Amino acid sequence: MRKALFGLLALALGFALAQAPKVDGKIAPGEYAKTYKHEKSGFVLHWSVVGDTLYLALEGESKGWIGLGFLAEKTDKKKGADQYLFYVEDGKPVALDLYQVKRTGAPVPDEKEGGKNSILAFAATYEGGKWTAEFSRKLKTGEATDVEIVPGRKLILMLAHADKMDPKEEHKKTERWYVEDFAF
Repeated sequence: MRKALFGLLALALGFALAQAPKVDGKIAPGEYAKTYKHEKSGFVLHWSVVGDTLYLALEGESKGWIGLGFLAEKTDKKKGADQYLFYVEDGKPVALDLYQVKRTGAPVPDEKEGGKNSILAFAATYEGGKWTAEFSRKLKTGEATDVEIVPGRKLILMLAHADKMDPKEEHKKTERWYVEDFAF
């Protein structure tokens, strides 16, 4: 009887630990299952996979917008990248779901390429040049404009930031990093 009770308690605790992070623009200790720090940029990425949903948090310093993206494989520069950009407009954080149509230049909203905004939830804080942006999306959206995320499968992680909040600013004036063989 005690073993059965202990087993039920352990199972209940396991379900509690698998809870989805709260997308509120703040990262609580232990909120995310995994963390990756990119040394060159100083960005920190936190994530958890809960069911069919990926929860991401990106922390970093920037005078302007920050962003991240995914490429399923090495292609012609950024062409085909699934990108997410975060900025502040009129004092409020904004999140964009973007797609890289051409090898260089600015990405476009997914909607312009037949997709849709796949961000399920978003919240961010931006204080003193420090960002904390959280969002969630399905692992597999079924859209050509989104990279399918398969836990354990390697992809290329893209990180970027700009000196201005204007997401339409020419992207040549940004800093970008590519992390090959990244896996969630």
